[in-house]
Amino acid sequence: MSKKDKSKFRKRIKAQISKEISQTQPNPVAPQIKKSSQPQTAVLSDKMSSTTPEASIATKNEALDYTKKDLKKSAIIIGSMIILLVALSIVDNKTGILLRAGNQIFKVLHIGS
Repeated sequence: MSKKDKSKFRKRIKAQISKEISQTQPNPVAPQIKKSSQPQTAVLSDKMSSTTPEASIATKNEALDYTKKDLKKSAIIIGSMIILLVALSIVDNKTGILLRAGNQIFKVLHIGS
């Protein structure tokens, strides 16, 4: 990951963390109460209900699951590449096929002298 990508990633993570913190902290501004003849009932809005600790934990668990899946995919790809390279080196030691294939590629692409 390049330095530019790392800084963007860090900024995005900081913004996400500050957003979560601001959502979990109570709002310091008290709502204005209007006097009316009818009694008012308290209704939770969608925004307030989504800022519960359970919702933030569920979001974090979701992100953790995606991260685990990505790490598993990366491990499988890296492992298969290592196995492929080891198998090619063993086959090349016994037959010398990679050297001949490399020479053919150089001839076709007119690389070298």
